[in-house]
Amino acid sequence: MKILLMGTVGSGKGTQGEMLSKHLGLPLVSVGQALRDLKPGHPWYREINDALLAGHLAPQDKVAEILKETVSGPGYEKGYIMDGWGRTTEDLVFFDPTYDKVFLINIPRELSLARLSTRRTCESCGAVYNIVSKPPKVEGVCDKCGGALKQRDDDKEEAILRRLEIFKNETSVQIEKFRSDGILIEVDGSGSPEEVFEEVKKKLQE
Repeated sequence: MKILLMGTVGSGKGTQGEMLSKHLGLPLVSVGQALRDLKPGHPWYREINDALLAGHLAPQDKVAEILKETVSGPGYEKGYIMDGWGRTTEDLVFFDPTYDKVFLINIPRELSLARLSTRRTCESCGAVYNIVSKPPKVEGVCDKCGGALKQRDDDKEEAILRRLEIFKNETSVQIEKFRSDGILIEVDGSGSPEEVFEEVKKKLQE
């Protein structure tokens, strides 16, 4: 089974993806994390890193190649959960995983701003925290590896607003396509992670 998770920034796709991955026993592929994991020596590192820091989307053709390489490796034979690829029709021209189900997690714009402005990411391992709803045990220190927690440039208000506008403008056509294909499942992401996941599990069985 191949599942796509969609939603505006701050909707909780990453958290739901982790929970769903454990529940179904399928690997989670986070497009954003895959791009942030690129090493400085990678030929596309500077181009992709500059785009992310500016609050823009990375070049689709290059992202597609990175994802194809990832899901063609061992461990993905039974499917996977994708966070962040297939938001636009153009995405799927470059790489179409042929999703079985698409979850769209909806939250209000104000909640996106509130959640992301308080998000902190580990510089070493990429673990994500929220200083209000999911704080680390020690302020500014990652529970998993002891790395420093920082606010990413694309989690600052100006970049968040740009990303929200991009999502609104560029995803509407593909969302309607998924809906017409009968594979779109909409979920209210305003509740706690546990509440949202209960709804995800319920709708997964319908």
